Amino acid sequence: MPFRLYFFGIIAFIVVVGVFFLGVAFVPAQTTTDFAPWKDAKNAENIPDWVRLMLTRDFRNVTGTDRDELLANTLEALVEIISDPNVVPATRYNAILAAGQLEVSPGNPSTAYPAALEYLANVYQRADAPYYLKYGALLGIVRHALLGIDPAYRDKVVVLLLETAAMEFVAGHADMLEPATWNWFRQTALDGLSAVKTTGMDGIVVSELLHVINRQSQKLESLFDGQDIFLRETWKQTCETIELASKVAKTLGDLDYQPASDVDAQEMTDSFIRLTKVVCDVMHKMAADFIELEKTTPDPAILSERIVVNIKICTQSVVWGIRSGFLTTSKSGENSFYASLKSDDPSLKRLDVLMSEIVELSNFFDEGDKAKRTIAIPNMPKAFKFDILELRDFLKKCSDALMKIQGHL
Repeated sequence: MPFRLYFFGIIAFIVVVGVFFLGVAFVPAQTTTDFAPWKDAKNAENIPDWVRLMLTRDFRNVTGTDRDELLANTLEALVEIISDPNVVPATRYNAILAAGQLEVSPGNPSTAYPAALEYLANVYQRADAPYYLKYGALLGIVRHALLGIDPAYRDKVVVLLLETAAMEFVAGHADMLEPATWNWFRQTALDGLSAVKTTGMDGIVVSELLHVINRQSQKLESLFDGQDIFLRETWKQTCETIELASKVAKTLGDLDYQPASDVDAQEMTDSFIRLTKVVCDVMHKMAADFIELEKTTPDPAILSERIVVNIKICTQSVVWGIRSGFLTTSKSGENSFYASLKSDDPSLKRLDVLMSEIVELSNFFDEGDKAKRTIAIPNMPKAFKFDILELRDFLKKCSDALMKIQGHL
């Protein structure tokens, strides 16, 4: 036997043996998934892996009318699974996530499948749809928003996302849901609005989001007035309210104000000032009550950390809402709310004062009282350069400064 034939014969034998012992299977470039096993409850744990395999293997190198047909057939099969109440919830949830990941064309970014978006929107708005399916549909809708929504669906999606972001939790309305879970829905919807970037017809997106901020500010004012903020449930509610309001402020900074002509600058400025002030007030109350009531728990350093984290979440988001940029950047984004204001707009001066106070807060958190600042020593453990008394006093000073520029609410 010639050496070349003998050599290739040995190679072929090794490959066959390897396949036999290792269980390796050579998969054709294009294989259509059999969805029947997906419905079997014993396969529920395998579904996430099967979804990934289906999305990569079935659609690899498939284009044109062949891809259109495959997308339609795949969506139809997924809809059948999603709609079947006898299929376990985990599988139905993963199936609706898969529907949201279908793509007309791959790439960076890819192009999402418009027919899937229409289906997801319908599921999300169905009164009888389980909430786990609604959330899976919402995640898919947000993914479409991130990739770029087909203009035919844009307005419908904006309304859907805005309604979710603006809707307060009502126990009788959102049965079987906890308030924190509904906030999860709202924050996910805000991610979608950030991606779409529009201020909406007649500035509706901006005005509705400002109403959300003002409602959260009002909740915080109520907590400030009448409740023991050291109670576990009160503190949890305080943190969740600050987190949601801050996410809304950040979302406002993600919008494109360049083409907008109907944004109420005074209302927006009032809302940002009010939110920043009330967060400082609530955190000041916490520090003051801790000192005056001579509490021993939590540890003052831990309490200071909690206060600083909540204020930073708020102030960094407010800065983004104003400038579409970080506090450390020197210029506002060209499409930001701040950049959209005319030079003679009275809101500019008030926003500058607000920014100045936030900068002072940030510097205090990093370096402590200006009069007591010392040179940093290399390699020393990091710790706050202020005590709880100094933190209380500085927050009161900041609140008083914000009160001077606070508009009529």
